[in-house]
Amino acid sequence: MSGFVENMNIYITQIRGGGGRLVTIPNGKNSIVENLTKDWSRFEFKIEIAYDADVRKALNIINQVSEEIQNDPTWKDKIIEPASILGVDSISHQGILIQVWIKTQAMQQWAVGREYRLRVKEAFEAAGIALGVPHQEVRYQAHQSMQSMNN
Repeated sequence: MSGFVENMNIYITQIRGGGGRLVTIPNGKNSIVENLTKDWSRFEFKIEIAYDADVRKALNIINQVSEEIQNDPTWKDKIIEPASILGVDSISHQGILIQVWIKTQAMQQWAVGREYRLRVKEAFEAAGIALGVPHQEVRYQAHQSMQSMNN
């Protein structure tokens, strides 16, 4: 169950889901609770670039976009601290995964995330950085038949 906590007391927790449904959960039934909006939030950004893309160039672009959004008057009050560019998180047949964390004001991670994704996409397009695509290699080896070998 996920949503926004609307009410919490000693007996129940009420959560409003994305579709508007209000769910009431007896607190005796709760075993784990995650709060994504207490005091501050975090936007976790993961992007997979093409395996043959220039990784350092991509990291520089991500850093530049991070600084630009941090200094933008529309967004600077929503972002608490500079982005943490964690770097290359994995390398696979799909590409190279880069991860960034941005600490935001509570409940601002979604708006900041949408704007950040847009800016990174536009910057990658302008710089010619392609996104990762799964690759598969197929090999075919023809065998000579025994009959053609006897001729």
